[in-house]
Amino acid sequence: MPKHAESEEAAERDLLEYCESIGFDPEWISAEKWQSSIGIATRKEYGFAEAHRTIDSDREEMAKDSARAARRAGLDGDPAGLLAKVKKHYALKDTLVPGILQQCADAYVGGERVNLGLGGSPLDRDAYGELRDEWRQAAALAAGGVFTEFVSHAPQDKAALGKGSVGATLAKRKVQGNLLVKIGGVRFNMHIDIAD
Repeated sequence: MPKHAESEEAAERDLLEYCESIGFDPEWISAEKWQSSIGIATRKEYGFAEAHRTIDSDREEMAKDSARAARRAGLDGDPAGLLAKVKKHYALKDTLVPGILQQCADAYVGGERVNLGLGGSPLDRDAYGELRDEWRQAAALAAGGVFTEFVSHAPQDKAALGKGSVGATLAKRKVQGNLLVKIGGVRFNMHIDIAD
């Protein structure tokens, strides 16, 4: 049975000491969550160790929220204003570029996966060639901003190269092109299926 507090006062004392030991101000924890942690510390089946884990979790969530807010602020403060530009640009507004950049930006802010896939039907090779030209146009509009290092790769037959599996899934890749961009120094790769 885990070591637990005999009273709420003892639990709170222990949790305050724990917060001090990890350099975390408990003021960041909502009153409801704090009370829940106290309750966990007093329960025989959970005890101090589980209550400490809840505080660790609250601390990590705060750090994630703070990091997300910082990434959002960096994106919102993009000196080039790329997302707004491509949505209004006469040659790009009706293309796939604004959606691709927005998907990458959303993944950046959320701290999510960097390997993304463009949904929908596969593009034919000519349409993908046009998309690569549009990608280069977007790169020119991004100068001096947080979006950098735009790269596009010609279609590759991933299956023929032995890269046909998609992680630990049953999905199979065939011919794909790739559009890459860095946002705030983080590289994103948009995989685009190409019709055979």
